[in-house]
Amino acid sequence: MHVTDATRIRAGVLPDDVELCAEIWVRALEARDGTVDAEAMAERVRASFQNPIVRFAVVDSPRNGFALVESGRADPSEALLHFLAVHPGGAGSGVGRALLADAVEHATRGAFRSLTLEVRTTNVRAIEVYTRAGFVPFGGQIPHPLGGDPMQSYRLALADQAPGS
Repeated sequence: MHVTDATRIRAGVLPDDVELCAEIWVRALEARDGTVDAEAMAERVRASFQNPIVRFAVVDSPRNGFALVESGRADPSEALLHFLAVHPGGAGSGVGRALLADAVEHATRGAFRSLTLEVRTTNVRAIEVYTRAGFVPFGGQIPHPLGGDPMQSYRLALADQAPGS
């Protein structure tokens, strides 16, 4: 277990925590976007656990959140922060920043050279968190696979994160 500013981060347990994470994702999207296709969004989360996992981290009640970092990308030196979500009741509490720091730490330990993510261009709050952590945009915008909203890729060079660098 990893503790950051009273946020207790633990390793997620498969398959036990998958439904909790699907629920967190759906509730976070509903809070941000209003009505969403809850089943389609939950299924995207469930399916992602079939990918090679670098780190699956969970923050339990009262401020539930999770992050999922995957490998198996076209570039094997790159890890993907596929999901990071905080239940709306914990928004603004630092849980997201703690989960992001945990993801960076584990990708660095896994000897990945970079950590990438995709975020909707309208998700200003998330973009601020990512850019403060050192992520920079790269590539052009792409449409979200379900909603078509523009998405932007961001990358963090992990060599800069290694101890002693």
